[in-house]
Amino acid sequence: MPKGLTHEFWQSIERGARRAAADLAEQGIAVEILWDGPRKESEASDQIRIVQTLVGSRGANGLVLAPQDSKRMVPVVAETVERGVPVVIIDSGLADPELIIKYVATDNYNGGRIAARHLLDVLEKEGKPAPKLVLFRYAVGSESTEQREKGFLDEVNEVIAAQQKEGKPAPVVISDETHAGATIDSAQKAAGPLLIRVKDQADGIFAVNESAATCLLNEIRSQKLNKKIRLIAFDSSEPILQAIEEGDIDGTIVQDPYRMGYLGVWVLVRHLEGEDVSAGGKNLSTGEYLLTRENLNATATRQRFVAELQKQRTIETPTFPKK
Repeated sequence: MPKGLTHEFWQSIERGARRAAADLAEQGIAVEILWDGPRKESEASDQIRIVQTLVGSRGANGLVLAPQDSKRMVPVVAETVERGVPVVIIDSGLADPELIIKYVATDNYNGGRIAARHLLDVLEKEGKPAPKLVLFRYAVGSESTEQREKGFLDEVNEVIAAQQKEGKPAPVVISDETHAGATIDSAQKAAGPLLIRVKDQADGIFAVNESAATCLLNEIRSQKLNKKIRLIAFDSSEPILQAIEEGDIDGTIVQDPYRMGYLGVWVLVRHLEGEDVSAGGKNLSTGEYLLTRENLNATATRQRFVAELQKQRTIETPTFPKK
């Protein structure tokens, strides 16, 4: 179950999950994927209801879940586990990790740090070693994006401290309070006023997810600020990739949603087959990568998000001991 059904990220997750089921079938293990989720990523009550339906009336044997809210989803996960249905969490963490058998996700904190380093590097090459920065957040309670935000700010703050210690001018975060929200509409409504407020000061902006980056890109272009305010995104979509090609976005941190969907299903099935998937720890990282104009068209890069190329991938899987 994804957080929502509309973003390209979740569609890659689904393709990976279904590919895992097909590969397991070739090994003689029949797996049926029940794919469902809320239409919007702001409908935690709908996500709770759908979990209860999948586990209750539809009789799911296991659940792979990307929780909309790290805290609000804890009771329904606990209820699911009490029914004897194991849970794998993907993408975004749960506040009570003791309930789950595995967490399969990007290291979002590291992704935020990579974004900060790249944005600062781009601006330094422009002759701006002490730039004014903006953080365009996502939504309160989304653990994955909150980790990106924290990673970004921690990296920037370390650079600030180091440059101040050397007596040099340092970067400044001039805005970090605006949230894009969980939909395209809310992100568009937030992006315009944010840009109007900071456009005369900001040198660079980090938008922490696909919809926030796309809507901010639209505003930057409409106000003719492209290539004047540097933008770093997180996740990929055709508009983001095209903007990187054209130089209006200086890079994006891409996850590997196809691998995440694949490994989420794979790990759950290995558990159901009697293997100890907790071996090696609760967390299984799927990686995070900086995509720029220089590596945009590399096959290894595009295989992470282009549907036709995803089919050609071979996904390496961990091995687990028997319980």
